[in-house]
Amino acid sequence: MSALDLDRVERTMQALLSRDPLGVTYHDRSTGDVLSVNPEAAASRTGLLPAFLAAGQVVWRDLTGAGFDLDVVRDPSALFGFRVRGIGASSFATVMLATMEATAQASRAGAIVVNDFNLIWSEAARSRATPTSSTGASP
Repeated sequence: MSALDLDRVERTMQALLSRDPLGVTYHDRSTGDVLSVNPEAAASRTGLLPAFLAAGQVVWRDLTGAGFDLDVVRDPSALFGFRVRGIGASSFATVMLATMEATAQASRAGAIVVNDFNLIWSEAARSRATPTSSTGASP
């Protein structure tokens, strides 16, 4: 189904995360542990790539009203239970730039905090649910 080469997306994300001085972390709320995730696992279609791409899709949808046509499926053997099967977007640059912006929004205190993607998703949901006037201002 993928219009984009997933291997290329994975390689590019891995290269970006490898060069970024910030590490990727995940806060396990059930144990309180802060887990460090290496760039290979973070960029893998069975690792954290589904979360990175979903956050990028939210950024892109907020800007344009359109998503990437992500094909994410449940996969019990994947790191967090989901695997990217395909991306139907027409532009590699669109996917990567929006995902890089989402990554920047989740960066703080010396790390890219994967849990902060939740803030991006919830803020986007709130902005879509808030009615606006014809001038674009909130009532």
